[in-house]
Amino acid sequence: DPKQLPPTTFFDKLGETQDEDDSKAHAALMQSSILDVCIGHFRPVRTLRWHYRSQHESLIAFSNSRFYRNRLIVFPSPYERSRSLGCKLRYISGATYDSQMNIAEAKVVVDAVLAHMRERPTDSLGVVTLNLKQRELVEELLDKRMRDLDYTDRFCQTHDKEGFGFFVKNLENVQGDERDVIFISTTFGPVPGTGAVYQRFGPISRHDGWRRLNVLFTRARKSLTVFTSMRPEDIVDGQSVPRGTRELRAYLEYLRTGLVPQTSRGQGPPDSDFE
Repeated sequence: DPKQLPPTTFFDKLGETQDEDDSKAHAALMQSSILDVCIGHFRPVRTLRWHYRSQHESLIAFSNSRFYRNRLIVFPSPYERSRSLGCKLRYISGATYDSQMNIAEAKVVVDAVLAHMRERPTDSLGVVTLNLKQRELVEELLDKRMRDLDYTDRFCQTHDKEGFGFFVKNLENVQGDERDVIFISTTFGPVPGTGAVYQRFGPISRHDGWRRLNVLFTRARKSLTVFTSMRPEDIVDGQSVPRGTRELRAYLEYLRTGLVPQTSRGQGPPDSDFE
């Protein structure tokens, strides 16, 4: 899927040892992945169109519209959004982001994890934070809270046996995972004493940040909850803003309104000779 992440360093290392005189091989190795090489040499490009993971269309609607131009064929859910189905937003008022951590947000996420393990023990669960320090904070708080709770041990053991064990990961490490339920801590938020959100969002602001978000938004089978200390308007918009940052703002807006913000269709190369 070229809309998600390529391998990170494997091809770079191969390229360092390749004979520079072999220009074709070297050019191929400089691509992000073998997928990029094939796309450049084989036509027409064919992609998988059937989306099977999401059991509610709201889980895939944003990515389908913003990244796949509504070309994914999605099975409609016979049920409305509910506590156990679909995507939802939990805004945490008064939380702040300091020293690369959001303590108030982490505590709310931990409470939600324990409630899930107690009330929905048959649904597997994963937690994703947007940076490493927030992940470590959530793990530390969870470890303290879970020590004397029998139901958390039963939950983890059950899903470990099924191959879908409970995890807490940061954004860079979640590709390839899927769980019934995903909790996301957006981590960033107002700076103490100012109320302003600094427009620095780590890997999301890099050139491939939007691909990381596409990975993140499509991990859940049944439900996804985003815990955030930011409102959409806290994130600056505009064509000079990195696409990943704009997509984060658009996703928060989607969760708040239920409507996918529309993007310009004039950007990028045409998808067919006719077009």
